[in-house]
Amino acid sequence: FYKFNNKFFPRDTVDQVKFRKGINIKKFKLGDIIYWKGHVAICINSKKLIHAYGPEKKVIIMPINETIKRIERTANLKVKKICKI
Repeated sequence: FYKFNNKFFPRDTVDQVKFRKGINIKKFKLGDIIYWKGHVAICINSKKLIHAYGPEKKVIIMPINETIKRIERTANLKVKKICKI
């Protein structure tokens, strides 16, 4: 997305977390980026996100809140940061 729009954005999650300023969110919106340690997802609307989901070995669309809870429960990872595109 960034390269297509001629903007710089780091490749790796660890660098992306440092590069962008985080926000406090009460309601997710299109383009919000959610970071965990070593993982990232992007919101496609206020209720769903898209990400590469390891256990299913594919890119999938899932409900945001369910995904956050599932990753916390199964991988013991909490959300590190939320940013806007």
